[in-house]
Amino acid sequence: MRVLSALTRVEALMFLRNPMSVFMALLLPSLLLMLQAFVIPGTLEPIGGGGALEEFRPIDFFVPVSAAVAIASVAITNYPAAVGAYREAGVLRRLGVTPVGAHRVLLAQWAVSGVTLGAALVIAFALAGLTFGAVPPVNPVLAVLVIVSGAIAMMAVGSVIAAVAGSAQIAYGLGFLVFIACLFTAGMWTPGPLMPEATEAIAAFTPMGAMTLALTDAWYTGAGSLAPFAVMVLWALPTGAIAVRVFRWS
Repeated sequence: MRVLSALTRVEALMFLRNPMSVFMALLLPSLLLMLQAFVIPGTLEPIGGGGALEEFRPIDFFVPVSAAVAIASVAITNYPAAVGAYREAGVLRRLGVTPVGAHRVLLAQWAVSGVTLGAALVIAFALAGLTFGAVPPVNPVLAVLVIVSGAIAMMAVGSVIAAVAGSAQIAYGLGFLVFIACLFTAGMWTPGPLMPEATEAIAAFTPMGAMTLALTDAWYTGAGSLAPFAVMVLWALPTGAIAVRVFRWS
């Protein structure tokens, strides 16, 4: 346990010394949220037009999306890139023949990723509340469960990239492609409740789409269903198994 704690401290310092990792994890989700709020016209105005959504503003639906951006940034770009860098430098291979064990580096990476994600969400949600009056979730317990489930699913997806990327650059390249797809399905350009029905239905079968839709419900209605959790589990289990099977230590 002492070894893992020491490795986690080292991984945290390595993270803080990498400006790109800090930007992607801690700043990008809040930056995109602020751009949506104060650059794109009409996002702070009520949707109107009658119906169940008339009292909401478009920006309200971007608050849950910011959680998806934070998760994708940590799980799809930072985490695989760190593992890829260690593989390229031979760190994983060398640690694998020591009492420390290379697997503890991966556990430390998951620990740092979890703390980083928590910090990113606190920053994004606090800014949303202070700058344009975003409200807290109606059902905070359900919101936390959705975020944790989404994070596990995306860390499993990111683990596939981490398992095979031979360098940090390759991991960043692969991760960026997946990251862009995640932004679309999460609703960065069109939030789930405002998507065309066909697009929303397709996005609901992706881990980020399912998470964002479930988080939006938890945030604004307090309701929930098992379907989004089933989607996230069905992504987490196979991708996690694939990552374990194809993981390269060198």
